Amino acid sequence: MSTPGTDAPPVPRRGRIAVPAVATGLILIMLTAAGLLAANPQRVADQLAVWQYEPNAEIARYADRTAMTDEGRFLFYASRPSIASGEEFDELCSSGSEDVGVLGCYLHADRTIHLFDVTDDRLDGMEEVVAAHEMLHAAWDRLGADERKRLGELLEAEVARRADDEHLAETLAFYDAREPGQRANELHSIIGTEYGDLDPELEAHYARYFADRSKVVELHEASNAVFLQQQAAIDALIVQLDELTASIDADYAAYNGGYDQLNADILEFNDRVQSGQVRSQSQYDREVAGFEERQAELDALFASIQARADEHAGLVAQLEELNAEVDELNASINIQPREEQPAG
Repeated sequence: MSTPGTDAPPVPRRGRIAVPAVATGLILIMLTAAGLLAANPQRVADQLAVWQYEPNAEIARYADRTAMTDEGRFLFYASRPSIASGEEFDELCSSGSEDVGVLGCYLHADRTIHLFDVTDDRLDGMEEVVAAHEMLHAAWDRLGADERKRLGELLEAEVARRADDEHLAETLAFYDAREPGQRANELHSIIGTEYGDLDPELEAHYARYFADRSKVVELHEASNAVFLQQQAAIDALIVQLDELTASIDADYAAYNGGYDQLNADILEFNDRVQSGQVRSQSQYDREVAGFEERQAELDALFASIQARADEHAGLVAQLEELNAEVDELNASINIQPREEQPAG
């Protein structure tokens, strides 16, 4: 009931209830994500993996030193790379082949990368190259069939250009035997990390993953040079040893034959002396001097043989040292020395 003489207060009119803009935006985001998931579920899974993965300093350094692009780094981290050694690594990436060192693997089943911990300072850069190699496997895993086909053609053309590259031929023969059907996949990683001066179309492809691909190629060349230098030194020593062995054997045979002939001639001379066929002192002295000269020559030849034998022993010691260094390098890249087989 209102008070007489006063105005009644206005009644507020109810307006339309507003839907907050954020709610609409959330619906749109959910719809967009659902559409992306339907169109490319692997990309969504990769993004989730990247968000959940925290690279350590070493893993991040691999990406930095190989000049990975944002896309290359994305695929690398999406593969949740880990570093291990010993049995822990071998259980994941064992080659099952004697005298073969596996330094990394990309496991397609769970799309993960596993890297061997190379600790030898002489091989600086090798782990980075392996990391880039495995990242390219992750990239290949996500390519469509048409793009793989075209890349396979370009990669085989690069192999044909390098027909005289024995290392490449041996590497491909190994992978053909170990992973039949994966030749293009392996070539994609090998060519992309180990070879420069590629077809422009291939370079454009790899530019997705490397801002400056020459960085990873340089790392490969520097670390691989350690093995090439060791092998060159070993080969040179073996050539020297073979040449020394041949000359020692030939001269020792000549030395023995010379002494046998000298002794036979001395015996024949003694017989002539006893039978009176050596009739003068001058003849006797002349023939004895000849024997002495021949003996001196043979003794000098033996001294030369002995000096070369000492040189041979020194080279053998050097070769053993080099082989020990190679064993160390092999162990650092996950190659164990060949086990001696029992005799018989």
